[in-house]
Amino acid sequence: MALVAQEQVAAVVGHRFPGGRARVEPYVDRLLRDVVGGPPAGPDGLAHPLMVFLAAQGGLGVELDEVFALFHATSADGPMLGEWSVRVHRPLRVGAEYATRASVVDVVRKQGARTGAFDIATMLVELLGADGAVDAEVRTSFVFPRRER
Repeated sequence: MALVAQEQVAAVVGHRFPGGRARVEPYVDRLLRDVVGGPPAGPDGLAHPLMVFLAAQGGLGVELDEVFALFHATSADGPMLGEWSVRVHRPLRVGAEYATRASVVDVVRKQGARTGAFDIATMLVELLGADGAVDAEVRTSFVFPRRER
């Protein structure tokens, strides 16, 4: 595989994903709480805070292979999850459904002494409540190694 031109991946900034809907299923919230050793859900109906990340990733409207292809990569190229952050404006609720809005907000080419060239692509996913307000935001970056084969 030839090295992807920096201009090719930089042109993806501003791309909007189809988005869709994400529902906070009660059984998923229970499983998540079990996996992380969290307390059971309370009577307030609030979802575990990590559900924000899961709902955002599930609501992109595309599969990961399609995300990778957008950045001229495949799973075989070894993309990795980089940093991610969550901002919660209103806690998610178990059983609630959220509209999702997602876009590419940044792509940076870097050079590592041992790794060679790689791109860091950052996406923003917003979860919107029934009233249309943004309840939560997730910024996720993927690292794409740019090795020549």
